[in-house]
Amino acid sequence: MPNNRETRPILGHTVTAADLYGELREMSGKLSTAITHQEVTRAQLRDHEQRIRALEAWRYALPVSAFSAIIAAVAAVVSAFA
Repeated sequence: MPNNRETRPILGHTVTAADLYGELREMSGKLSTAITHQEVTRAQLRDHEQRIRALEAWRYALPVSAFSAIIAAVAAVVSAFA
């Protein structure tokens, strides 16, 4: 080849090191974007998990609290009339 660059024809096209470098930079940018999106998704997932756990804790504590309140009300009524 007449020039100093390392080029080889691939399927009728010449791919240079600059072409490969450009594609590599583009892929690197896309990878960085994907990693950022993944970190945001993980943070949202942790937030949702915390919210669900808090709602579940409230939901399971509510019947016990209601039952205790009813027992206390019945005891107060019984002691008022006794």
